[in-house]
Amino acid sequence: MPTSILIDTDPGIDDAVALALAAKLATLKIVAITTVHGNTDIERATRNARLVASIAGIDAPIIPGASSPLVREPRPARETHGPEGLGHVIPSQPAEHEIDGAAEAIIAQVRGHHKLTICCLGPLTNLATAIAFAPDIADALGPIFIMGGALGVPGTQTPTSEFNWWSDPEASDFVMHANLDLRIVPLDVTRRIAVPGNAIRALAKAGESDQQARFWADALRFYASFHEEYEHFDGCIVNDALAIALAANPSLAKWEEMRLDVSLSDDERRGAVRRSAAGGYATVAMTVQAHQVLALLEQRVFARWLPPGSLAEGAAGADRWLAAAALRAAAE
Repeated sequence: MPTSILIDTDPGIDDAVALALAAKLATLKIVAITTVHGNTDIERATRNARLVASIAGIDAPIIPGASSPLVREPRPARETHGPEGLGHVIPSQPAEHEIDGAAEAIIAQVRGHHKLTICCLGPLTNLATAIAFAPDIADALGPIFIMGGALGVPGTQTPTSEFNWWSDPEASDFVMHANLDLRIVPLDVTRRIAVPGNAIRALAKAGESDQQARFWADALRFYASFHEEYEHFDGCIVNDALAIALAANPSLAKWEEMRLDVSLSDDERRGAVRRSAAGGYATVAMTVQAHQVLALLEQRVFARWLPPGSLAEGAAGADRWLAAAALRAAAE
């Protein structure tokens, strides 16, 4: 029987890939999608989720959520994901005003599905709000897979902070201390899930005659341009796809239990994860079988347009990038 899962997301290019992967995994049943501020504003995130759902064949309710963090101002990552949130893709449907209903939807879905799995791909504002409104759902929840944080690799927003937890550190810290079954999927492992530049160029070629291939090429080309400019990496890291893959098959990673806090400072430590004896308990993915995850992504999402093995070089490329980043950090 497939695992019922609610996906909380801020599409976002890698979120789009993650949604498409979730749609194609027989071991997962998407019961709802909630959207949140983050990679783009809530109006575009919700519009983008609906667009990806239509492309991927997802038949589940999509409920808009929080337009801003709990106590801070929203800071969309437009330089990373583009003005519309999907890179070079310009959706035909304009973004429209949305009414926040995500917390209520999460509460209802948890009460309607025994030990519901939740996968959070953006800031944790919706989940924190739902638990604050209905603390009783904490005991009813199943595992919560969270793409966020960075332990031993550079952050994406600051040298120490990953974007999702930087965006709403108060929500992350609240969730961390809410006595939940947390499965954290940090940058330490997500940065190994890379779509190589050659595969993106092949998608662009296929997109000359195939509309869906063009959608993925237009999204990923923008993301790859960002990675090339800021990180000198030929390809792009699809962080969120790993959280979905691990929700479907946790054995693809090795996990370690630890206690963590989230920094609430206003300096570059904002949103940084730190081990602490007073922190909340979490199970953290420490290593991942990147080749297997990339093969799954290739087979389920991109096989129509790419020859077998097209994503395999992404794992090696990511390993080289991480090794070079570690050397740079040591030299500094």
